Amino acid sequence: MITLRMTADTMGRTRLAASPAAEVTVWLWLLVAGRSHPLFGAHGPAARSILSHPDVALVASTLSPVYAPDLLTPAATPGQPRSVLDTQLDKVSSTAQEAIADQVGHAVGHGRQVPAPVRDAVDSGTFGRRAANGLAVFWRHVLADDWGSLNGAMEADLAERTRTMAGHGLGALLGSLHPTVSWAGGSLMIDLGRHDEDVELGDRELVLSPSVLNWPNVTVQPCGDGPAVINYPAAGLAADARRDPDVLARLYGDTRAGLLADLGAPRSTAELSARHEVAPSTVSYHLRILHQAGLITRRRDGHFVLYQRKPG
Repeated sequence: MITLRMTADTMGRTRLAASPAAEVTVWLWLLVAGRSHPLFGAHGPAARSILSHPDVALVASTLSPVYAPDLLTPAATPGQPRSVLDTQLDKVSSTAQEAIADQVGHAVGHGRQVPAPVRDAVDSGTFGRRAANGLAVFWRHVLADDWGSLNGAMEADLAERTRTMAGHGLGALLGSLHPTVSWAGGSLMIDLGRHDEDVELGDRELVLSPSVLNWPNVTVQPCGDGPAVINYPAAGLAADARRDPDVLARLYGDTRAGLLADLGAPRSTAELSARHEVAPSTVSYHLRILHQAGLITRRRDGHFVLYQRKPG
């Protein structure tokens, strides 16, 4: 359990902001970990090929299974998405050498040696600049074309959270972020199930950032002298798909959204393949992703497995 003890100053300095740098970092982290996103599936060839870029590779080698350096995801500031990312990357580039050495050492620890390129970049004082460039290159080659859809989902969440705070107060907003996040007695508790940490926030800011690419997880940056940050899953992604699958076609992709829209009635892989003129193997892949995301059910009927969209 991570417990953030909030003063009146912190509550007065709590704000909402989308974090482009966090989206870029988590998408790169999933790629390094060899994991598919539960809604959006696996990375494409563009993402895999750009890993050969030396600055992208530098950042990738600091992403462990359980930790990413906080310096890669500085708290977002208000502004247009591209200008916010530029500002965040400027912060990455100007990170103090002491913080870089500490965080990179922690990231690549746990019995692993620091890769030589990382060690050389830290020792030469170029790590911050190169890490910022690596994130910018990855964003430009992998996420830029879809950024409008990703940002739209985050902005929709921010609008809903703002309405919650306006109508019911800050406590209601904090308690609505995720089932693992609770608010009581002036403390915000996040049950991540990995370790215990108790942090007095004092007069620090608390920045709440919705995430699409980290959905459905919560991550916390509680330490340091700067703002504490909670990245929580943007609301409504799966729910919106159940109500109207076409709403998120740009996020899911046309094929997956079309299959989801067609599953109001139970259908087999072979039937869907014929109806959508898509190879059975491709249909099976998309059905597996939709099932992992909790959007559809599956049941056996004789020799067939039937899939159907969950009601809601």
